[in-house]
Amino acid sequence: MKAITPNKILLVRFSALGDVIQTLPVLSMLRDGFPHAKIGWAIDTELAAMVEGHPALDYLHRCSRRSWSQALTRPDRWPAAVREFRTFVAEVRAVGYDVAIDAQGLFKTALLPCLAGIQRRIGYKHGREFSSIFYTEQHVRRRQYFDPAVFHLEHMGQLARSIGATDLRYTVEPPAVSEAARQRISALLEGAFQTPAPIVAISPATQWSSKHWPEEHWVELISRLLAETDLNLLFQGAPADAELTERMVRAVPSAQVSARVMNVCGKVPIGDMYALYEKVQAAVGPDSAPLHIAGAIGVPVLIGIYGPTGYRRTPPIGSAHIRLLSSEDHLQCQPCHKRVCPLGTGECMLRIQPGEVLQALLSALTEARINFESNRATTVS
Repeated sequence: MKAITPNKILLVRFSALGDVIQTLPVLSMLRDGFPHAKIGWAIDTELAAMVEGHPALDYLHRCSRRSWSQALTRPDRWPAAVREFRTFVAEVRAVGYDVAIDAQGLFKTALLPCLAGIQRRIGYKHGREFSSIFYTEQHVRRRQYFDPAVFHLEHMGQLARSIGATDLRYTVEPPAVSEAARQRISALLEGAFQTPAPIVAISPATQWSSKHWPEEHWVELISRLLAETDLNLLFQGAPADAELTERMVRAVPSAQVSARVMNVCGKVPIGDMYALYEKVQAAVGPDSAPLHIAGAIGVPVLIGIYGPTGYRRTPPIGSAHIRLLSSEDHLQCQPCHKRVCPLGTGECMLRIQPGEVLQALLSALTEARINFESNRATTVS
């Protein structure tokens, strides 16, 4: 029987920010495979700016996931939350999608296409949060899904291929960066650094405590970067991360901090993050959103510090020079995919030494022909 070409496709990925970025290649895959179809994306309101305006998108459905979750403990908010949720489902239903692909695979993301009356619902077999019961077609078993040697993008690509999409391309196509965003970032960074050296974006904080690289490791890395190179350092993160980064900077014994370090934690809206990373030459951080955004925008050098997640399963893509550091080949418990270290030691992150990260960064910068010493020009011609 010949497969029916879908006219309207819904891609479901509510969160988290890094996962949204990693789902962008699937959006491109669907557009390549179905150039005449209408394609929509259901996403968290807070993260919608990261895909808004994408040339492959026709519809963007925003859900107030956080406000709905907060309403669970506030009975007085239940009626409003129910109305908002019904409006969201009705909006999706009104489009008349032929097929939905749930790239996230949770109860809430699997439930939406079902409630919206979408007849063909594609998802994973892994059964997390009983999500599989809502799908009409299931792919990728649990063992495959959590295999540390398999790139998670392949799992999402398999869902898209099941409806006839083209082969997966290992590239990220973010939406176009607006000139307004570029102007805001230029104004933010104006006069921040006294020397025109390359900028390294550092994002030390994550939502998973198991991904935290020890604070003393960060301090040593920052100290050596300031002492041994001419690189400028830009700290980036959420408002809640500002205290952590300020504490680390205060611990650095260097008179060059004021001239070469800037902390923009909490000062860059999500929608402006692409524009921010256009300004930097390298990014360093754990497996979290900033690393993946930097890859999406094509920052030349990426250095990833991997612990509870597999460096082969969720690597950043898009940059030309990527170095991923991990203890995966030396610890039987890694990767565990746990938000909190089950052993209470954080050994997988502790083992990665500042000297290793520094050497990886300098090696990648050299390979990318980006100078970092002696006040030389930023790029070798």
